[in-house]
Amino acid sequence: MEKLTMWKKECGKDYLGSWDLCIGADDKDQPIYKEMIATISKIEKSAIPDMEGIKKGNANATKEEILVFFKELEKPMIIHAKTNFNGLEKATGTPFMERWVGKQVCVYVEKGVKAFGTTTDALRIKPVPKRICSVCGKVIDENTYQGSVQKYGRALCSAECKEKAGV
Repeated sequence: MEKLTMWKKECGKDYLGSWDLCIGADDKDQPIYKEMIATISKIEKSAIPDMEGIKKGNANATKEEILVFFKELEKPMIIHAKTNFNGLEKATGTPFMERWVGKQVCVYVEKGVKAFGTTTDALRIKPVPKRICSVCGKVIDENTYQGSVQKYGRALCSAECKEKAGV
C-alpha cells in the first residue's frame, strides 16, 4: 500500500485525530483507518485552545477539556463528546475516570460524523475486541493474534491449531 500523509497531520496538531490512524487510501481516494489497541496511562483536565473563541478574535481563548493519554500513542485524545465518555465507560467497565488508568481500549475512526456544522471523521472508543482462534474458537491475547494474522493470515492460538490449519 502506498504511503500517504493527510494534510491535517502536518499542521502541528498537539492532539490525537483521525489522521493519526490513517494507513492509506481506497480506490476512491478515501482514507483507510486502522484500529488501535491502547492502554490508558493518564487522565487530566486541561485548558486547550478554543477555536471558536480564537475565530471571534480572542487569540488566547481556551476551554477546559478532559485529555486521555495512552502508553502507545504520542499525543493525548481530547474527550469532549458524550459518545466517547460512554465508550470509555463501556470499554473499561467503570464510570469512574480514576479507574480508567491502566485499562486497554480500542481507538478507532467513525466516518461521516456530523459535528460543528460539518461532516468529519471522528475518533471513537470501544471495548477491545475479543480475538478468537479461527480453528478452536478460544479467546487469544492481542500479541498472539497480531503475530499469527501477520504470519499466517488468520488468528491461530497454538501449534496444534496451526497444524490443524495446515500452516
